[in-house]
Amino acid sequence: MRQWVILMLVGLFGCGSDGSRPAEDYGNLLNSPQGLILERSEHPTGWSRPDCFACHEIRSIHVVNRTGIADFDLAEVRTVVRNQGIASCTMCHGDNGVVR
Repeated sequence: MRQWVILMLVGLFGCGSDGSRPAEDYGNLLNSPQGLILERSEHPTGWSRPDCFACHEIRSIHVVNRTGIADFDLAEVRTVVRNQGIASCTMCHGDNGVVR
């Protein structure tokens, strides 16, 4: 019985996450050749892959304003991403070479 209690406690405390992840940092994308729109040369590993969230953890994107625009509303961007999911990526970042 004691072993089961210990096993359950280890399982209980070993699961989950506190939700804190470092924000992804690609610098100010507005300074890129095409701005927010992705190009093959800037995104070689993920180019033409349709599932952005396979590599970009939703909790660690759009966390820090690196645009230099003081009133850039990251909370609104996160709301759009949360509501529209993967479909929201193309609105700002282009098609990433994905042919639909």
